[in-house]
Amino acid sequence: MDPILLAIFSMLFTGVSDFLYRRARIVGASPKFFLLLQAIFFNTTNYCYIAFQGSLKVSFLTVFFGICCGFLGYFSILLFLKSLGHGYASINAPIFRLSFIITAVLAITFLNEILTFGKFLAISLAVFSIIALSKGLKNGHISSGMILPLLLATLLNGLVGFLYKIAISSGSTPTGILVIQGAVFITCSFIIAIRSGTVVKSRSVMIHAPVCGILLGSAFLLLLESLKYGEVSVNFSIVQLSFVLTSVLAIFILREKFRIINFIGIIAAILSVMSFAYL
Repeated sequence: MDPILLAIFSMLFTGVSDFLYRRARIVGASPKFFLLLQAIFFNTTNYCYIAFQGSLKVSFLTVFFGICCGFLGYFSILLFLKSLGHGYASINAPIFRLSFIITAVLAITFLNEILTFGKFLAISLAVFSIIALSKGLKNGHISSGMILPLLLATLLNGLVGFLYKIAISSGSTPTGILVIQGAVFITCSFIIAIRSGTVVKSRSVMIHAPVCGILLGSAFLLLLESLKYGEVSVNFSIVQLSFVLTSVLAIFILREKFRIINFIGIIAAILSVMSFAYL
């Protein structure tokens, strides 16, 4: 199948999942219990794929990087999910999904990747986008106490992408990393949810979390399949455009307010992704 088409489907699944995150938080879903139930369905989706594929290779490096990505990924998503209880999905999601720029900066700095004009322009546009969207955050769309956690979530997600890049370059298999990462993620989810006492019956969690788990599990697998046949810089950038779908759904379905500064920020984010992919 066309790798671009696979990346587009991955982007659509991710965008819908981020929208459902916001929808669940509006009705009071507990982030910690939500991630526990989501992790169960995320891992189940991965295991079904591996069983269908019929192969799984796990090395020491796969375990090491999988554990690191599992921890960082869990706390990244937890902070992002918490931020959606206080802010708009049309603002928070674009900021969070621009984490790929952090991955690019780290790769240029530590992996000696070439800083092209396209990458420089993309990074500049991303910084501008975050500043513009942050104006929306300060205009009452999110409590001041959640701005830093959202930025921290973005940073952690960028670190996951950087470690993933190192792992693949070191010979680790994508499915192997995904399995180890998923195991660590669900362990963290279980321990924190139990210790915090948030494992309680919740209609919003029971409805939204399984769907998000399946959507994100499928999105990761589609992305990995697309990377087998296509270019990483192009396919990965396409997936990051998921925030556009999230924003559109949030504005038209959840009736989120949309100001001109928010529109400018989202356009800058789109141009950032396109610059990184094609310039």
